[in-house]
Amino acid sequence: MNKMPIRIIDKDFNILAEIDDYESLIFIRRFFKVGDFELHININKQHTDKLIEGNMILLGNKLNKVGIIMHKENAYDQNGEPTDTLLIKGPTLKGLCSRRLMVPPTGAYDSFTGSQEAIMKYFVEKNCVNPTDTLRKIQNLVIAPNLNRGIQDKWRSRYENLADKLDTIGEYSNLGWDITFDFDNNKFVFDVIQGRDLTADQELLPPVIFSVDFDNLKSRHYIDSAINYKNVGYCGGKGDDENRLIQQIGEISGFERIETFIDCSQAEDVTELKTIGNQKLNEFKKVRSFEVQIIPEGSFYYEQDYDLGDIITAQDRKLGITMNARIIELKEIYEVGGFNLEATLGTNIPNLLTLFKKETKRVVR
Repeated sequence: MNKMPIRIIDKDFNILAEIDDYESLIFIRRFFKVGDFELHININKQHTDKLIEGNMILLGNKLNKVGIIMHKENAYDQNGEPTDTLLIKGPTLKGLCSRRLMVPPTGAYDSFTGSQEAIMKYFVEKNCVNPTDTLRKIQNLVIAPNLNRGIQDKWRSRYENLADKLDTIGEYSNLGWDITFDFDNNKFVFDVIQGRDLTADQELLPPVIFSVDFDNLKSRHYIDSAINYKNVGYCGGKGDDENRLIQQIGEISGFERIETFIDCSQAEDVTELKTIGNQKLNEFKKVRSFEVQIIPEGSFYYEQDYDLGDIITAQDRKLGITMNARIIELKEIYEVGGFNLEATLGTNIPNLLTLFKKETKRVVR
């Protein structure tokens, strides 16, 4: 795969320039979370003056690979002297949802019952597309038709970050989401993504198996961690201190039982208390993840045989591991020497910020 050309586009969908002589580009796509990109280019090259905050980059003709420029800096060498290298960074187009909180009706929570896809699209509709306060509307953002994927569910929120909430609902529901370009209509399109089952256990589609034995992996890093794992929750509903309604979820006993307190004070009744408790307990699941460097044109072709969100089979005979796992992150690396592809399969590995957010939710009253 040759170096990907980059088109620079403004928020009104005008194509300002095209660049293909940059030094390097890292573009990270994520299934549940917001992705990001990092571009290195010599400042003396043509059209670098258009790499400014608010403009967007489009990778070739890939309408699902768009980044918003949010950061620009000049790199310095080891002696502290400025170089000619310009560093450009920002989120993928999904970052539009990071710009909004989930604003509820006055004095209440905003809740919705329906399919999990409908719930995700409802929250985007209420906070980005058709909000009560028209100043919050994101121009040219539309929502793809609802296909009602996922099971019937109920979610509620109050002043949480929209992108973070979509991540949480998505991980719980096994549904991803994305925002893509629609050049024909000059729109940004929000949609939910399901991914395909390409595991060795199914027979409907050609299976995809990642293994060094099949010459499609350069390297791999396996993680199986229960460091932050919890399997029993004491869910606190309405009330204070000894008068607070408490319900237990999870039935694990003995040595394997790991307990946590879950604040569900927004729940209206016992049924909703347990529903919210299960949703939040899911945030403390085990981490089982493969980080792999893929040969993009080996036995399987990227974006043809497999793509972000697909469930594939990963295998490491030396470790005795075979696991069916979803592709939750893809890192595309474009350099002068060629194209490299790295993937994360399985479970998101929590960082310090994620763990901090979890702890701040666990309020015992």
